[in-house]
Amino acid sequence: MIVEKDKIVSIQYNATDETGAVVDSNTEFEPLEYLHGHGNILQSLEEALEGLQITEEKKITLAPGDAYGDFDPELVFEVSREQFPEGAAQVQLGTMVQSSDGQELLVTDIDGDKIVLDGNHPLAGRTLHFSVTIKNIRQPTAEELSHGHVHHAHSHDNSCGDGCGCH
Repeated sequence: MIVEKDKIVSIQYNATDETGAVVDSNTEFEPLEYLHGHGNILQSLEEALEGLQITEEKKITLAPGDAYGDFDPELVFEVSREQFPEGAAQVQLGTMVQSSDGQELLVTDIDGDKIVLDGNHPLAGRTLHFSVTIKNIRQPTAEELSHGHVHHAHSHDNSCGDGCGCH
């Protein structure tokens, strides 16, 4: 069996940035299972894995535009602490907050009543180097295929009752 659209693929991976710093890895955990061809992982990474077989390894480099996009300085802006609802006292450097329109923003600087927020993905603007091993490939269940993602065995009735939100 090969990695192709509509197959459940299990991968172990290590991702580093251009400095060699590990930015994501599951090598100490269970393999990541995803439904190939359904946008469950980065599209460029998915395309690079196409056609591989179980036990095959591949090194993949993704430029920012193929990963999380270029860093956009216009997504970095300053707000006043009083613009936050109650609980603004808990806002700290590195805190993730949500804007009124649902956008995730990272607090990158605090200077008195001025708070700097960044709407870029934390890995935006970074070249990523993946080392991926295909651990398993299987056929999806009819339900997984119709929902467009993996259902994990810990769900008692093998449905999306675990809160996947696809119903």
